[in-house]
Amino acid sequence: MEEQHSEICPICGNKFDISGTMAKCSVCGWTDSVKSLRKKENHSMDADSEIAMYRFMSSADAFFAKKGYEEAYANYGSVLDMDGSNLKAIFRRELTSQYLMMESSSVYLSSDGFFAKIREIKARIIKHGDEKLTLTASRDMLEYLSCRADYEKKYASVHKNQKTAASYLADTLLLYEYTAETVVYLRDKEGIKNERTRANLIMYGCNLCMKIRGMLLSGAEYVESVKMDDQSKDPSAKNVSRIKRMKLDQKEELQVETLAGNVRQIKKDLLAGASPELYAELTAENEKTEKAVERDAEKEDQKRLEYEMWRRRNEAEYIAADKRIIIFGIAERAAFVMAVIMALVFVAELIISNVFMGQLIAATLLFAAVSVTLGVLKRAAMKKKGFYADVIDGDSANLRSSGGKFTEL
Repeated sequence: MEEQHSEICPICGNKFDISGTMAKCSVCGWTDSVKSLRKKENHSMDADSEIAMYRFMSSADAFFAKKGYEEAYANYGSVLDMDGSNLKAIFRRELTSQYLMMESSSVYLSSDGFFAKIREIKARIIKHGDEKLTLTASRDMLEYLSCRADYEKKYASVHKNQKTAASYLADTLLLYEYTAETVVYLRDKEGIKNERTRANLIMYGCNLCMKIRGMLLSGAEYVESVKMDDQSKDPSAKNVSRIKRMKLDQKEELQVETLAGNVRQIKKDLLAGASPELYAELTAENEKTEKAVERDAEKEDQKRLEYEMWRRRNEAEYIAADKRIIIFGIAERAAFVMAVIMALVFVAELIISNVFMGQLIAATLLFAAVSVTLGVLKRAAMKKKGFYADVIDGDSANLRSSGGKFTEL
């Protein structure tokens, strides 16, 4: 039988009894082996350093849980200054840096470099083999992937050209692959004592896969400027910009559906092998998540339909304004020519006789007035055309109001 004795917690100063090989404070939760504790008592400097590192890590974890990413990043950095091999600090500092950039960046943030770093850290965590760290890293990664999916969805309709739309699809596909990979990893990680946590993480990852799959199959909108016939040749008349949608190619779509089939099978097997209590818990969570995914898909479909009708109406207005520019332009030139002809006839009559002087003056003034009026109408049509071109091109800049109506400036 182990001899019971008392120790003082180096963190909070609480006195507690030790009867085995592990020491755990009942107040703050600090845990260490008795052997390590004895060693620290003989090396007070090392003990002080570890206490400081423990405090930094505790603070970092608390800020991370509350989404205080600036403070978490700083505290994880302090931990790494003291122990550069701390895997949890390395992993979470990478995540916090991504969260901070997503919060502060005013431009679309690519993620391929981040995932290259994460793969390296993941390999080190797997090699380390700590169950608690494995589950913590898996949960953190899935939560990040979910947040990143929302970030991608936010930018799904604001890509300006084919290149950025292709980048969006590539990044989202990478999210999808990494989510599926995490699900497979957790599925194969059998023998974990905390089976309930593992099962919930697998279910969460499966549902996240289905959400990202829907985003991928929906594609990405982008603005493409198309040259239209503009017979007015006026430099201020803008060309219409059409909203186009980029889809996955056949190979990528096959890849997405293959992974989706694997994920569905993992979910099915998980539910089939779960205990009655765990089955009820997983099913309830699954139904709630699936309904949310379905609602999101319906909203996206309705939004795309409304947007397409909105775009067509504005393109019709643009084309109508373009036609008016052509008609008014031709009529303006014709009226101007007639006004010049009447002026020349007036000069000729002035030299030869003055029989039709009154009529000629009236006709000249009339054609001049018509020319000026048509010029004003043409400029108004050009302004309208430019306005609708800006509206069509500028949807991503939130020019569209909630009611789909606009006010011309």
